[in-house]
Parts: sequence; C-alpha cells; structure tokens
Amino acid sequence: MLSRKEQERLGIVLPEQWRQKVESVLYGVYQKNCDNDKKGFQVYAITYPDELLLTASYLNQEKLEEAPVTYMISMDLEEKEDPQKYLDTLIDSIGIFFDQYFADANWNDYQANWEEAEYKKLKFFYKISRENMALSIQAEQLLNQ
Repeated sequence: MLSRKEQERLGIVLPEQWRQKVESVLYGVYQKNCDNDKKGFQVYAITYPDELLLTASYLNQEKLEEAPVTYMISMDLEEKEDPQKYLDTLIDSIGIFFDQYFADANWNDYQANWEEAEYKKLKFFYKISRENMALSIQAEQLLNQ
C-alpha cells in the first residue's frame, strides 16, 4: 500500500502533464547531478478522499534493479478539499530534501517510518525509502483489479 493512511479504494494519479512539469523543474535545478550520476527523476502524485501522496524518486531509469532514493510526502485532506493548492509548498519540500541529498556525497539517511514535519505552516508527513514508485503503482493496480 502506497498511502500513509488505510484506504478502501485506489487513489487517483494526477495527470501526466502535471508530473512532467514537476520533473522539468527538478531537472532544471539538478541537471548536472543527473548527468554526473546517469540518473533522473520520476514524480507521482496520488489523491485519496482524505490524503494527498506526493513522491519524487531519483533513479537510474535504464537499470531498474538499482534502488532509487524516494522522498514521499503525505498530507491529510478534508473531504472534497482541492489538493492543488498545497502542491507548490510540497514541491518546495522536495527541493529542500534533494538540496540536502546532493550536498552530501555520503548521504544515507533513509527514514522508513512516516515522520511529521511542517513547512510554510503546512503540516505533512514524509519518509525516505528505496522504493521504485512506478513499480509499486503498477503492482497496486494489478492487485486491485
């Protein structure tokens, strides 16, 4: 299960154009790192009735057997609340994470459990894993067919 909360149904993946827009921002900032490491970014956002899940993975897209670094953010939503209004702030937190990641060549600070954080007065939860989100999303969809 991808979400932090127990969910009764599959989430809704935000559109491809949104995903590409966020990825292009990350490439704009971290292109040199991507070129040096021969890696890239994959971003996903999934909404549930009471939760927004946003993930950004840094991975070798040619060698899927190499485990990525995945920053996962979960935020509580009220019923029928539009998650779009929070995305910019949550995307900023992705940048803060990857700034720290790229600043330390020996970075190895994985966080398997959800931790609470606040940024710009917005409360959210995060964890840092080696999960390949594209494969996890495919697996969840297959299991729920």
